[in-house]
Order: sequence, then C-alpha cells, then structure tokens
Amino acid sequence: MHRFLMRLLFFSVLFLAVANLSAQPGGGRPCPKPPCPPPVPITGIEYLVGLGGLYGVRRLLKSKNKTNHR
Repeated sequence: MHRFLMRLLFFSVLFLAVANLSAQPGGGRPCPKPPCPPPVPITGIEYLVGLGGLYGVRRLLKSKNKTNHR
C-alpha cells in the first residue's frame, strides 16, 4: 500500500509539473510600449546551441586524430 501511494504521489506531481510547463505566454496583443520583451523568455539559447555544436565537432576531430596516429 505504501509503494502504491508513493507512486501515485510521484505521478501526480509529474503530471502537474508537465501541465504547467506546457503553458505559453498570453495573447497576440500588440505591445503597449515600444521596447517590448522578447516573445520567448530564454535569450542567448542560440549561442549555447552553437557552442555545443562547435565543441562536438572539436571532440570528433580530436578523436579522429588520435585514431590516425596509432
């Protein structure tokens, strides 16, 4: 019984967290003042993705160089 209640609590919290995370910022209303905030609150994500890609390419090239020198 204890195990069932723990699982029920876990999945309830998980479901509520997912339901909250799927919310989108409201409306397509025009911005009242000219310096409007960006529509997505995450800024700079493109830099993180680009740097992650460059790091992956660097690691790939580094591993190829190690295998070629043996």
